Amino acid sequence: MADLGTDAMEREKAFLFASKSGRLLYHIDEALRRIRNKTYGKCVECGEPISAERLNAVPHARMCIKCKEAEELKKAK
Repeated sequence: MADLGTDAMEREKAFLFASKSGRLLYHIDEALRRIRNKTYGKCVECGEPISAERLNAVPHARMCIKCKEAEELKKAK
């Protein structure tokens, strides 16, 4: 019985890691697309430049800090 629980937990962990990796790859692919389109470094919401500090921290960032904070506030509600 314990082995079945351990196996289920291991499968769940593997799924979560694969899901997280898949999302990261998607965001990286989107950043590469923005580089090709020459829109990398511009916020997709307001069109303003994304700060160099933010891009250094999150190279695949789509939004400036101001727009990302607004998005997070909307999600929290």
